Amino acid sequence: MNKVVYASRGGNTKKVAGAVAKGASAKAVSVEEANLTEPVDILFVGGSIYAGKIDGKLRDFLSGLKKDQVKRVAVFGTAAGKKSALPEVKEILNPKGISVIGDAFQCKGKFLMVNSGHPNADDLKQAEAFAKRVSGTHSHE
Repeated sequence: MNKVVYASRGGNTKKVAGAVAKGASAKAVSVEEANLTEPVDILFVGGSIYAGKIDGKLRDFLSGLKKDQVKRVAVFGTAAGKKSALPEVKEILNPKGISVIGDAFQCKGKFLMVNSGHPNADDLKQAEAFAKRVSGTHSHE
């Protein structure tokens, strides 16, 4: 079973989470609603970068994860700049023995007047393809 958990303040990561969930055949839930009651094969974690770091609620959620809850974690997110959430997620989860997939998805996210129009339809299509690739839910052509 796959699951998609995200933290989104402005709505950008929520949009991308929907596309990732579609590609992973899962449901996207906000970090406030996330509850891992049964083991997850791939946990897709979505977060944006705020002042150089991931959202505090997402950090708290990740800090509370245990190795027996999650086989692997895949990271996606949006950012006004180039910084990805991947290094910070690895820093939190690797010491717990939770494997973080090196293949992450990142796209531009609108912030104030920067990156207007993102995430756009192409960004969302790429996010869905990323989830299919990572979860192995597509045919190899």
